[in-house]
Amino acid sequence: MHALIVGSRCVGKSTLIRRVLKELNRPVFGYETKKEELLEEPLRGCPIYIYDARKPHYRMPENLIGYHKEQDLAAITAAFDRYAPKLLEPVPENAVIELDEIGFLEAKSDAFCQAVLHLLEGKNPVIAAVKNREHPFLDAVRNHPNARCFYITAENRDSLYEEVLAFMKQQLEEGP
Repeated sequence: MHALIVGSRCVGKSTLIRRVLKELNRPVFGYETKKEELLEEPLRGCPIYIYDARKPHYRMPENLIGYHKEQDLAAITAAFDRYAPKLLEPVPENAVIELDEIGFLEAKSDAFCQAVLHLLEGKNPVIAAVKNREHPFLDAVRNHPNARCFYITAENRDSLYEEVLAFMKQQLEEGP
């Protein structure tokens, strides 16, 4: 079973995932996305980049995946299409897969969506941040038979950490 941390924007999904992964002390495979607010452009908004999980963050045109301006998101679908094959590479032994985040931008690329669903079919434990909004792809992720959803709010985010950590430890003990 995989752990899906489901919640709204800025509620603490990524922070919870980082805390759990630090405690698990395992190799990490997958990705992280980050809105680079310090690089905001007046017309397009804040650029959003995708980075390999737990590796240095280098902002390059190849990993620019979109822009966020006020309530609007603009995806660069080709960037997700280019990144999708990385998710299909062999996962290092004993690794936990981090998918941070799965949201509207990611849903624009069929290749990326298929890669995410492929990882959810796999045996390596996944911990993912998932947007809590209605969308066919996001619904498919949240309803995946190999996943358990943990709904995070501002009120429960501290107590949810222990529950998610215990769940992930159990998954690692049971193995593939």
